[in-house]
Amino acid sequence: TSSGRLRTKTCSDSPRQNSAMASPANPRIIRLEEGWNDEIKTRAIDVLEDMLDNGIRSGRSSMFGPREYVAIYTTCYDMCTQRSPYNWSKDLYQRHGETIERYLTSTVLPALRDKTGQGGTILLTELQHRWSNHQIMNKWLKKFFTYLDRYYVKHHSLPTLSQAGLRHFKSHIYDEMKRDTTAAILTLIDEEREGEIIDKTLVKSIIELYESMGMGTLEAYTADLEVPLLDSTREYYAKKRQEWIISDSTPDYLIKAERALIEEKNRVADYLNPASESKLLRVCEEEILEKVETVLLEKEGSGCRVLLANDKSEDLRRMFHLFSRLDNGLNPMADIVERFISDMGKECIQKRQARLDGGEKDKNDDPKFVKSLIALHDKYLGVIKTDFSGHSLFQKALKDAFVEIVNKNVGSFSNAELMSTFCDRVLKSGGERLSDQEVEVNLDRIVQLFSYLTDKDLFAEIYRNQLAKRLLNQRSASDDAEKVMIAKLKMQCGTHFTSKMEGMLSDLAVGSDQRSEFEEKMKQHNAKLDFSVQVLTTGFWPTYKSPEVALTPEMSKCMDVFKEWHDNKHAKRKL
Repeated sequence: TSSGRLRTKTCSDSPRQNSAMASPANPRIIRLEEGWNDEIKTRAIDVLEDMLDNGIRSGRSSMFGPREYVAIYTTCYDMCTQRSPYNWSKDLYQRHGETIERYLTSTVLPALRDKTGQGGTILLTELQHRWSNHQIMNKWLKKFFTYLDRYYVKHHSLPTLSQAGLRHFKSHIYDEMKRDTTAAILTLIDEEREGEIIDKTLVKSIIELYESMGMGTLEAYTADLEVPLLDSTREYYAKKRQEWIISDSTPDYLIKAERALIEEKNRVADYLNPASESKLLRVCEEEILEKVETVLLEKEGSGCRVLLANDKSEDLRRMFHLFSRLDNGLNPMADIVERFISDMGKECIQKRQARLDGGEKDKNDDPKFVKSLIALHDKYLGVIKTDFSGHSLFQKALKDAFVEIVNKNVGSFSNAELMSTFCDRVLKSGGERLSDQEVEVNLDRIVQLFSYLTDKDLFAEIYRNQLAKRLLNQRSASDDAEKVMIAKLKMQCGTHFTSKMEGMLSDLAVGSDQRSEFEEKMKQHNAKLDFSVQVLTTGFWPTYKSPEVALTPEMSKCMDVFKEWHDNKHAKRKL
């Protein structure tokens, strides 16, 4: 110009030009559509969806390299930290959700619906693939928009990006497909029950998806899979029960039932949630055990009585373990065991009656009968310990049966007297020829029978009389054995029951020491008789009528010497 000054022209530049000309003091502003379309969608979302649909192209070692990731993250960061009105946090959070929704509804759902009806495995495989892709998409979008999670989401109490992605999958995919996928899972489970091989890993991965849909709880798994599974299981085993109960014996049925319970337990371990185990097994127990327990226990030719009669130990153990799973499941079985043992005891009694009716002399010594009761008790005590694990119900069944058996007398002599006489045979010399160990075993067994007697005092009275005869006639085979027997009775009935018997043994022990002392005294009197005295404590020993005996002068003199010696030694005792 004529003035020589530079004249400038002011023009209106575009936002893009302003951004390009931004200085460090005035950072460039990223517009929403610019940042979203030119950066985030083009360089991240479109690339991610392409890789999910078509796979990672050759030459790439991962989905996004460090530089690619950092560039996208930085763009998102910048768009979230610009001052209002250019802070796009709310918009980006919304578009994050819209991106996932669009992909799920336009790509994933049509792919799954296309596989419906082509077979359970095909549908579940597609769902597994799409669920895996969704987890990958969710992960990368969370990484790109991390800044949103850290500040915007927390400040506004919104679902995190991961939670939002999961909720979109649940509402747009899971809720739409769960009826078909649940039916597919149940079909595969039934196929496995029928012996077919299924892809357990596939089923497990889909069940993990159901668990994830509960958002930290098992509500979705329980409502959408577990409840239909329990209904399906009940229906399946109801049919099996009807088939098995007609075609199989009780042992064969129980073998199948046991195998089914083991398989269901393993099924939970293989792919179901552990919380389902107790519910699933309970349904099985109700259908294949509880509803037919009485039929199985009483089945003609193979029920509980038949197994007991034929000593089918393995089958009885299986029966016990299976019915022990049911509430009060062992009570009917224990009742049958009690009745069976009672009937076996009655057979022993009837055999004794038949022998008496056949002309055999009735006497208080019948070792054959007592031994038959001992053998019966010993056998079924063993059955209860080994086959029924010593369960209290079966111990009570044995007790109740033997209380009935042992207190049913036949002939002129009570079972209490027969048992006491059997003890007498075992303990006296010249009776049963037994080793010390055999004596111990026999005493144990007879005391077990004695425990069932209702009139134990009768046994005690008879036993004390027989003990007195053994001791006074020196017919006892072993003092130790006598002490052992009294100790066993004491264990059963207490000190008061055996105090007199213990006193009898004590008298003999003391008398032995005093005899030696008195013999020295007799030598001073030059007695011509071999004279000995046994002092018995009144009350310990049975009472006998004292016969009037006319003694010779020599014997009378000996008695006077003993009385004088005894009175001097035991001033407070009266002969």
